[in-house]
Amino acid sequence: MLLSVRVFSPVRYCMAVCASMLLIGCAPNSTSETEEPSTLAHVMDPLLNDASEVFWDSAGFIDTYEGTTDLTPTTEEGWQSIIEAADEITRLSAVLQEERYSLNRPAWNELSQMLVVASDRARQSAHDRDGAELFEAGAQLYQVCVACHQSFWSNNRFSITESEAQ
Repeated sequence: MLLSVRVFSPVRYCMAVCASMLLIGCAPNSTSETEEPSTLAHVMDPLLNDASEVFWDSAGFIDTYEGTTDLTPTTEEGWQSIIEAADEITRLSAVLQEERYSLNRPAWNELSQMLVVASDRARQSAHDRDGAELFEAGAQLYQVCVACHQSFWSNNRFSITESEAQ
């Protein structure tokens, strides 16, 4: 049986670190508020999905044998993150209604607008510090997502193709 031993090489280590830093520096930045998402897939995940997760992770209860955990925010930062997520969902709704994504489909635009209704409800619940209402807003948002997926999602992708969205 052969036994392989690697000897630490400071030169190789430095080269690996420098190459990694170079690659990280060349990686594209995430989409900012002023930058438009490049594809429908990028609008949906990570952007819309991540903003939605803020609602869903901040409302309701988790019951286990050890007890019940209330997910309702208890800090100003927690409530502020909900407001920021609601703002992001509203912004993304406008993006989804652009012709390149909507293809002028009324049902698509209606569902996109329903995202705003749910995000407005969540934003208001955050201002009111109302965990029960936040839970309802999260449920409303989930129903919009399910309706959209049932209408426009097949074969693990939206019926609009990436080439149509550009």
